[in-house]
Order: sequence, then C-alpha cells, then structure tokens
Amino acid sequence: MGALGRTIGIIVVVVLLIAGAGYFLGPKTASRTQTLEIARPAPTVLARLSSAPVGSTVVEGVTIAEAATVEGDTVSAPVTFADGATGRVVYTVTPQGEGSQVRVKLEQDLGANPLDRFQVITGGDVAPLMASAATAVQTDLDALPNASFEGLQYSVVDITARPFFFAQSCVPNEPDTITTLIADAKTAIEPLMRSRGLQQAGPLMAVEPRVVEGQYCFQIGYPYTGRAPGSVLGQLIQSGQTPSGQALRIVYTGTEDDVIAQVYDPMDALLAAAHLDNPATREDDWATYEVYNDDPTQAGGSRNREIYYVVQGDVSALTRIAPASAPVAVPAVAPAATTETPAATPAPAPATTP
Repeated sequence: MGALGRTIGIIVVVVLLIAGAGYFLGPKTASRTQTLEIARPAPTVLARLSSAPVGSTVVEGVTIAEAATVEGDTVSAPVTFADGATGRVVYTVTPQGEGSQVRVKLEQDLGANPLDRFQVITGGDVAPLMASAATAVQTDLDALPNASFEGLQYSVVDITARPFFFAQSCVPNEPDTITTLIADAKTAIEPLMRSRGLQQAGPLMAVEPRVVEGQYCFQIGYPYTGRAPGSVLGQLIQSGQTPSGQALRIVYTGTEDDVIAQVYDPMDALLAAAHLDNPATREDDWATYEVYNDDPTQAGGSRNREIYYVVQGDVSALTRIAPASAPVAVPAVAPAATTETPAATPAPAPATTP
C-alpha cells in the first residue's frame, strides 16, 4: 500500500508540474484566423490595413487602440475589446497574381486566472467575432480602387487663390468629347476676356474636373487680372476664385485617353489606402483641378498638364505610405522631346514638402 501511495503521489506531482508549466509556458492569448482573397493589388491592400486610424473599428466591439506597425508583409495593431480586454489584430498580405491574399488573425490577451487560460481552447471572445471581423475586412478592401499607386510621383505645394474667369459645364466622360469641349472653351473665353479688358494671368485651367453620373463636370477658364466682370452670357460664363491652400501636385505628360489610368486611378488608390478618401464611392472627396501647359487643340488633347488635389485634412498618413518628391518642372514640349523646362507661367507657387 505504501508503494502504491508513493506512486500516486508521484503522478499527482507530475500532473501539477505539467499543469504549472503549461500555465507559465503555454499560450496566453485566445485567437482565431481566417484567410481572405482580395482582388486588389497587394501594396494598396497593405497600405490600407497599416493606416487604419486609432479609434476605428475592426468589427463591432473591437477598436484599434494604437497605430499599427508594419514588418515586411505583416501589419499588427493593438486592439481593445468592448469589455476592456486587450489584444491584437494581425494581417499578413501576400501577392496573388494581380490581387492579394490576406490572413486575418484576431487575438485576445487572457488573464492570470487559470480558468481564463482554458479560453485558449475555446477561443474566448474572439471566436464569435472572427466571422464578422473577416466580413468587415473583406468589404472594406473590396471597395478599394483596383489600381496601384506604385510609381506615382507627387509633391506637396501651397497655392494661392486668384481671380478666375470660367465657363461651367458637364459633358459625357469620353476623351474625344472632353478634348473638344476644352478647345471650344478656349476659343470662346479668350475673346470675351479681351472685350472686357481682362488679362490672362496663367494657363488654361479646369477646376474640379469630376465625374457625376457619367458626366465630366468642370469650371474651365483662365486666372486673370482686371476688374471682375461678374456673370457673362447669363450664367454660362462667370468669375470667381481659383482654389487655395495646400495641394498634391502631379505633372502629367500624355493624352486625354490615358490620364485616368496614369494619374487619377493611382491617386484615388493612394488616398483610399491612407484613409483620406471614401473608397466605397467614385465621387472625389477632394477638390481637383488641372492646369493646361500645352495647346489643348493638338491631337490627343493637352499633353503637358499639372493636376492638383486640394488637401483635405492631415496628409501625414499619405506621405508615410508614399513619400512626396520635390516639385517637378512641366515639360514645355510634346512627349517625343527629351528636354524639360519650366512652364512660362506656372499656376500655383510651389512650396517645399512638409
């Protein structure tokens, strides 16, 4: 009987040692993981996940508590649960063809109570939230523009408002139609300015070009000096002010056919990735305008232009994702030439990047 008792005692001690080791050395978090297929470029997806604002929600009841950190293809952000528990959301983004695969891992830190540690097996509060979290992440990423901002060059500049004489119109969003309307506006506005003693103070501009229900809408005209003429020809031609403040500036050399794919889609992707534009709608949250530094009547439209996005809010998230470059001179010749010289009359005055 004594030997049996000693054996039982040894077994109990071993079990306690194993349990103790498991308590101190075993997992201290409950977690669940789900993998998503996203039909968006991996750099855009990674940037969107890494720039989630503090205070935003992963899913109802789980809030981003601190700014995310990025290591290679992995994004990790501390989170707080509705009951005060802490944890992390971890995203691993892998390129998959033209899209990406995202592994979402939601973790909850467990307390010191041994009974809490059993939640490693059950999944704790994470288990019932994982499916909803994965759906929310999928919906958010699927709304991103299907474009990459890699290679897009922009600078941050300060612009000053100036008197602006313009025609306002909406036309079908087709390159040929847009090119024709730009040429027609140029032909109509210049003699009206001369007849009213207005002097052009810069190149032709299209302010707030945007797409509304398939229509390209803009205010197109010239900054000017002279006495404000008010409305001309009813409300067809008016005077006002050009935009002012801080802006993102992109220099584009190409045709009207390619400007959306080469500038607007990449910039929309960058703004959405930085959480500065709502990716769920194609409407621009930022006012935009174009400055035409070449003749818009040439074949293919104006080939040398500056495109500006007037800043809304703090651009630090954007500059972290894709750092700004120094302001670039506008080519004064068609794309076939190799030399670059500044435009004769630049519209805004560039400033150094923040």
